[in-house]
Amino acid sequence: MGTLVTYPREKHADGKPIERWEIKEELDREIFARRLLENVRNWIDSDEDVINSMGMPNPNPPPQLTDEECKTKADAGEGTYGHSTIIEPADLDLYSGYLYPPLRMPEKPQVMVSYWDMNREPVNFMEGRIMIKALCPDGIESWLTINIPVPNFYTALEGNAWGWPKYVADEMTVTKEHSEVIYEGKPSLLLDFTPGGVDDTTIAQLKEQGTEGGNTVSFHMATGTTSHMTLLRQGTGPKSGRGGYVAEWEAGMIRTWGRPEDKWSGLLPENCVTPGFWQRTVARGGPGGGAMYKVKNLQVK
Repeated sequence: MGTLVTYPREKHADGKPIERWEIKEELDREIFARRLLENVRNWIDSDEDVINSMGMPNPNPPPQLTDEECKTKADAGEGTYGHSTIIEPADLDLYSGYLYPPLRMPEKPQVMVSYWDMNREPVNFMEGRIMIKALCPDGIESWLTINIPVPNFYTALEGNAWGWPKYVADEMTVTKEHSEVIYEGKPSLLLDFTPGGVDDTTIAQLKEQGTEGGNTVSFHMATGTTSHMTLLRQGTGPKSGRGGYVAEWEAGMIRTWGRPEDKWSGLLPENCVTPGFWQRTVARGGPGGGAMYKVKNLQVK
């Protein structure tokens, strides 16, 4: 006989759940993860095609920030920062092995590697993202997440339920010159950034391609009355990510390395160095929030 206390009762005063704006420490965010998982699971089992803000209330959202307000935040060091690069896959057989139905090979197979420090208060978060381009049944080419290092177990749980194959790193570091993920005492992902060495045409291409924001896809696990995986898109497709205020943007060459034990590293060419960029953006905020969509088959009229 005994009692195991995971979360103290005072965290739910009067039996009320923690709201997003009440998160003040890591434990609050961990408890909040349970609501996100439950909301998304219930949505999967519903007839609704879209879920906004993970089904969380967002009363009285602040107005969208002006450029001047964003600049003030940027000057104070705020904003999400990190790297992004696109790589031509070295092994198309390995690449196609990730594209289980209904996903298909895109017109131009590509690997995207991004690594972001969200630079948030009061609880920060980092995330590496290894993704491959996939042709979805609705005709949109999106980025399928295949390997995602994160710094804690609750976001790994969220991600794996939603089809983002996350693992918990020992350490995560994002700096302009060198970013790394340490797993079981050794590097699992390394990104080295050298500014410059990129012509104007390539710079224009990098700006045009942007990041994966608003155009990632994954398979939510079977749950409840839904006996199959559900293909989701975190956004509405290319260029749907909410545009932030760009505080820093610099093109250069990125050397990418993944540990050989991880299958995805076989997609990298030997001595992988590709054009990419470093950026820092400040979110403009405002009403609304991120949404997830159930990906449907293309409707032909």
